[in-house]
Amino acid sequence: MRTLMTSSIEPEIKEYFDFLNKNTQSSPNIVPKSRIDKNLDKIGNAINTFLTYPDILADIMTPEDSSFSMFFMQRMVLREMARTRQSFFTFTRGFSKSFLAFYSRYVTTMLVPRHKAFVTAGTKEQAAQIAKEKIEGDLWVRFPLLMNEMQKVKKAGQWKAAFVQGNGYAEFRFTHGGIFDVVGGTIRGFRRNSGIFEEVIQLDATYINEQVIPLLNKPREDIRGNVNLKEPNSSKIFVTTAGYQGTYAYDKLIETLCYTVIDPDNYGFMGGSYQIPVMHGLLEEKTIQEIISAPSFTRESFEREYMSIWSGATKGAAFSAATITALRKIVRAEYKAREDDNESFYAVSADMAKDGTAATVVEIFKVTPKEYMFNYKLVNLFRIDSTDYEVISNILKRTVLVYEARLLIYDANGIGAAIRDWLNKRSITHDGIPLDGLGIINPPTNAEKDVIKYPKDKTICYEIKATGQKAEQIHNLFFSRISNGSIRFLIKSQEAIAKFAGLEGFKRASNPTRERKLRPYRFMDEMELELRNIEIADIQDNINKTMKIKRRDSNIQKDFFSAAEYAIYGVNQYIELEYYKKRRRRGKNAKSWVFVD
Repeated sequence: MRTLMTSSIEPEIKEYFDFLNKNTQSSPNIVPKSRIDKNLDKIGNAINTFLTYPDILADIMTPEDSSFSMFFMQRMVLREMARTRQSFFTFTRGFSKSFLAFYSRYVTTMLVPRHKAFVTAGTKEQAAQIAKEKIEGDLWVRFPLLMNEMQKVKKAGQWKAAFVQGNGYAEFRFTHGGIFDVVGGTIRGFRRNSGIFEEVIQLDATYINEQVIPLLNKPREDIRGNVNLKEPNSSKIFVTTAGYQGTYAYDKLIETLCYTVIDPDNYGFMGGSYQIPVMHGLLEEKTIQEIISAPSFTRESFEREYMSIWSGATKGAAFSAATITALRKIVRAEYKAREDDNESFYAVSADMAKDGTAATVVEIFKVTPKEYMFNYKLVNLFRIDSTDYEVISNILKRTVLVYEARLLIYDANGIGAAIRDWLNKRSITHDGIPLDGLGIINPPTNAEKDVIKYPKDKTICYEIKATGQKAEQIHNLFFSRISNGSIRFLIKSQEAIAKFAGLEGFKRASNPTRERKLRPYRFMDEMELELRNIEIADIQDNINKTMKIKRRDSNIQKDFFSAAEYAIYGVNQYIELEYYKKRRRRGKNAKSWVFVD
């Protein structure tokens, strides 16, 4: 271990060193019970010091040949994590915020009898991978002594540290019975004493509020069943890079900040820019200069990723997290046509893949006429990972048959128009099933002579070219239907898992079957991410002021968003407007022109 100047450290730590250095051991690895009983108070004081100053324990455990040392701000963050009931940390890449959070919970679980800590991230697989990297690949490498605190099991004649790891699972077991593990999926009924919420900007609000945070409802009890009121029970550590205002993560940040002002002894809030890791050599100043000068890196992205500034959600944001959450009400995805009433019908919409890296997305809406407008329920959605339009057209035709769809809307911009020929003619699937062609409702003028004509019930393909003023009309219609609540989406995947977990059929189903059932909900999670990434931009030209949309983060696609827009617009133009026009005509009979007393 690294040698420390004992004159500059806490008295409790000096006593702990004196205790360790006394040559009263009966063997190199065993401390007599009598010696522990004699020094129990000193050991307790040392443990309490390490719990409140975990960075000092790191100094003691650092090997002599290591150059590792925490810098000042990291020590402050670590102490805040150790001492508070709830803390929130917004730091940039390179600060090692995840390393500090894992070290904090590892040390707490190691030193507090039967303490149970957890980490949760976007998915269980992601959390398990982070746990492996931070503990096995980082903590144990920097501080080899930490491995000695694990329970030992004998495997193949050799003693190994007792940690369990699998696909989406990791658990580290300590000698006193405490555990540090990964949580995700259905976890109702479990109990934990503290937890890390890794990259909280990626977490699902409903799942965290209704399943993860309730894990911490019961405080830790000692061996006699008592609760130590002096320890920070039910500790929650939120760590993340900056995201967008108006999101769950930002609301949690504001909540923690307010608690910190009211009760600074039990709550903590910190943040920092790229200047801190640059100052300590964890991030190159040249890298920052390159990013600032890069035309492909927007100012807003730089502020989020490297300055910990949360992007404004109200300015230009098309959809808030609360708006989308309020519309995710459809519990049951539909995998084929269902007859709920005589007037409801299905519409299939597709945003076409344009290159080798893109995928065609398909959405199925169940449309129901109401008093003044149609209601739209997104009951299924999926991807077609192919750019072969013959393959895509066959899948679209089969989807139309399965749902008995009244309308197939697709993006005919650019090379997307090529799908018209495949949909219009008869085809045979790769497994030899023949599929009839479909008629085109609105082919371009120069293609009218070329398309094959079909009966009206087979002429269901509606083309959309979302450019210029047409694109603005499509956006406006979709946004207005979102705002008045006439569109509903599938519930979050975590909610679906929780609801299905109690069903006997779901319990008995194979893993592939479960995954197929949950797939639409997972794609809807992706669609929500796309919706929250959309921003409205007003473009002023010499004549008109037009509304356009853009993506905040260019790495997030908008295919699901576009397919939904096309569906609403296509149904509105071809079916909805005519439906209410006919209703108005039917209402204009002789009686409607006469006033009756």
